[in-house]
Amino acid sequence: MRLPVTARLILPGALSLIMIEGCGAGGADQSAPAYNNLNPMVLPPGVTVPAQAAVIGNAQAYAGWQICIGTCANAAVPVSYALTQNVASQSLNNDGTASSYSESGTPYGDVLWYNQFGDSSATHFVMDLYVRIDNPQNVEALEFALLKNDGLDWYKTSTQCNYQTGLLRGFNVQTFQWVNLGVNCVRAQADTWQRITLQYSIAGGATNFEGASFDGVLQPIAVSLPPEVLTTSSDQMGIHIQLDNANTTAGYTLYVDDWSVWSW
Repeated sequence: MRLPVTARLILPGALSLIMIEGCGAGGADQSAPAYNNLNPMVLPPGVTVPAQAAVIGNAQAYAGWQICIGTCANAAVPVSYALTQNVASQSLNNDGTASSYSESGTPYGDVLWYNQFGDSSATHFVMDLYVRIDNPQNVEALEFALLKNDGLDWYKTSTQCNYQTGLLRGFNVQTFQWVNLGVNCVRAQADTWQRITLQYSIAGGATNFEGASFDGVLQPIAVSLPPEVLTTSSDQMGIHIQLDNANTTAGYTLYVDDWSVWSW
């Protein structure tokens, strides 16, 4: 059952609420709009959120993005890298809120950007975003993560779409190794918008990877990984995105638009 979005308030820099129209006891809501992969207002088939879930909309347009390179990103530093916000072209719906993330010049160079949105008590999460790559042949991997602190436990849903192997992997923070999630990474085609929707939860003291949808095709996941143990307590929630370059000095630009983070 898919629940249509009927109203969404998008306020960069603040939490906002989503209102969702549910389905009655008699079955599917006949007024629900048909799924359109390029419509960010309707979640992909098989992905639902409760009516009062909090949502951070257009996260790529928020202020406060910070960078992590070198030992912080556990890789070589790219010769050049940049984050540009409020990009009109490429923009999914011509609203000028897209962001471009780019790197080049260093074989296997990596660069990570992250943002924090304040405290949250949520334990269930959906990340839904659109990506567009100019030169996907130069991509080693793309990584997306929902980051949630719960006291001294840091739940990191680092999810890597490996363009070389075609695997979707999650990062085990205790063994410091990537773990196969048992589903495919669907590589984006050059200069074509791709929708990525990732589902997670925190339960039983673990980060639970629950599903990955590429362009509306859902792949269920049932993998749990441990949290990182910290020395300072926090309830922060945030996200990160990482670009990994392939074995080439040529790089690529990744455009991101309509990045929504749902939590409840």
